Amino acid sequence: MKKRVGMIMAACLLSFTMTGCATQIDKGKSLLEEGNYEQAAEAFEKALKDSDMEQEAYRGLGISYYELEQYDKAVSAFESALEKGAEATPELYNLLGISYMQSGQYEKAADSFETGSQMEGAGDDLKKEMAYNQIFSLEKAGKYTEAREKADAYLQTWPDDEDVKKEAEFLETQAGNE
Repeated sequence: MKKRVGMIMAACLLSFTMTGCATQIDKGKSLLEEGNYEQAAEAFEKALKDSDMEQEAYRGLGISYYELEQYDKAVSAFESALEKGAEATPELYNLLGISYMQSGQYEKAADSFETGSQMEGAGDDLKKEMAYNQIFSLEKAGKYTEAREKADAYLQTWPDDEDVKKEAEFLETQAGNE
């Protein structure tokens, strides 16, 4: 998962470069790349003072909080980024979904994974990760029937995934327990 998160972060950071960054955004981006997440968060907080950069500052802040495992703050920052008009990408929705999961907001997590996986530009590996996470989010939310349906659909595309096969068997035993 860490390797995939690194690739997702790289894609998100690339979008900073493509949107015309200002000094604090550049500083935050560099600090993220160096793994200095607390300092990156501080730089992005400062960038929030410039309303022209809010969307990118919130996106960077969300990534910083995600890496610091401060998932409630990551959720808030990612939601603000989207509300302010940040580019909605599959990677952003995946990070938002994982942050929701880690915060115990399983239905919102499942919705984020669904949204992200349907977006143009979601590669096969990312789609697989989001589909997998959606199944487990739905289970945690107590939506066993829906989780089982998603597991069945997942196995149509990735039939050799033993973890999801076992999960589908478990979900079958939970039918009617919703």
